[in-house]
Amino acid sequence: MTENLTQRLAEHVRDEGWSDRAAFLIDDDTWTFSQVFDGAARAAGGYKAAGLQPGDRVLLALPDSMEMVWCLLGAWQAGLVAVPVNVQMSKEDLTRDIATAEPALIVVDPETVGWLHTSAPAPTTGAEPLLAGEPDTRFEGGGEDPALALFTSGTTGPPKLCFFLHRNFEGMSGLQKTAGPGTVALSVSRMYFLGGLSASLFSTLATGQTTVLSRPRATPAAAVELMRRHQVTNLFAQPSFLARLLLEPGHAEVFGRLQHVTCAGEVLSARMREQLVPVLGERLVNGYGATEIGGIAIGRPAAYDSPSAVGPAFEGRPLRIVDAEGDTLPVGERGELYIRVPFATRGVVRGSDGPHQLTDVWWATGDLASLDEDAILHVHGRLDDVEVIGGQNVVPGEIERLLESHPRVLEAAVSAVRRSAGDTSLRAYVVAAPANGSGESTDTDALAAELIDLARARLSWYKVPNDVVWLDALPRNGNGKILRRQLRAEGNQFV
Repeated sequence: MTENLTQRLAEHVRDEGWSDRAAFLIDDDTWTFSQVFDGAARAAGGYKAAGLQPGDRVLLALPDSMEMVWCLLGAWQAGLVAVPVNVQMSKEDLTRDIATAEPALIVVDPETVGWLHTSAPAPTTGAEPLLAGEPDTRFEGGGEDPALALFTSGTTGPPKLCFFLHRNFEGMSGLQKTAGPGTVALSVSRMYFLGGLSASLFSTLATGQTTVLSRPRATPAAAVELMRRHQVTNLFAQPSFLARLLLEPGHAEVFGRLQHVTCAGEVLSARMREQLVPVLGERLVNGYGATEIGGIAIGRPAAYDSPSAVGPAFEGRPLRIVDAEGDTLPVGERGELYIRVPFATRGVVRGSDGPHQLTDVWWATGDLASLDEDAILHVHGRLDDVEVIGGQNVVPGEIERLLESHPRVLEAAVSAVRRSAGDTSLRAYVVAAPANGSGESTDTDALAAELIDLARARLSWYKVPNDVVWLDALPRNGNGKILRRQLRAEGNQFV
């Protein structure tokens, strides 16, 4: 098998006869698979003309675009390590990630991060001049060489850099069985996340689907318009984004055309499940995984009664639930989830540390989970989200699911707060559901009392929130995960 990732993808496309088919749609432009790899060769030539050597890291501060596609594939073709980043981060956060990556070159999108041209700690170039030179058709490196480095989501601490090798992406042509020529896909998750990169780039080159790219991050309204305009059949999005799509005018038309919807990147809450399953039914698939190890489990929410159910583990990835002593727990009991994976990539704090991979290892996910009698995985929350109230361990997810079952609640998060008297109790952060068109505003005091009464009636005393804070939206990272650290850090301002 060819060792270089870009070469392997190009040979696969050629062997399937897709070269003249549409690979990407952007606004009114269509780009064929042949043009994809022509651009990759130009990018490879541009990197080499800039003096980069195999193994160097190139940071891609680009939106989802053909420039991002070309610069990714061109980096792999030239034996470089591509580091895509979120161009919509704050200047402070992007500067932090650049310092972590230690790139030899930064490819800058002037419309979003033009300031990097004058203040970046490494040489910069725009994509246009990089792609303007002579193509280089050679392929450098592969196999055990690093090809990609992605930042972790940063929900539990400062983001770290996870390296992936060329060989880690072997066998991608079998990943998507719900796509192929004739499929038109849209991913709301961006290409600086593994899920978005897989949905937009790897799935396109592995299956022959056509993918819609959007330079600006798609709002729910913009996503509905993209789906309508391009007749999208497959959608990849976070559950909370899908729930917001249901509030958009015109969503019924575009949802009716969808053949397959994958949600991932965050927990599919009970409330979101109640909203989405009646509309999408068996077309909705819930994926669960992590940047460091890839996919863990996948399933169709419509097939399960419990909102905590995800689905069975991916083939060849056995699971077990262990207690604090590391002993395997029986069916139905909750403990930490471990998964046996062919490789795991540990995040590093500096790009020069290079890849830190483990092979054939039982990986501790840090998630609180259980397995039922049918080997269906149930995820109940993060172990590091567990709060201690009155000497009792409290899993916020249980309380959040209950609060979100109230018809006037869109979403909720729960965390512990240190009170002025020195005691610790729970606080609920709640986003109210939109008004039903009656024109009446929500009486938040009355609704807060209803929610606390609901918790008192259904939960043990130490699981009942002491108060409710109303938010316009829960703080989330770029991939949609709730930033619980931010809630905890900001909690005292509401005391």
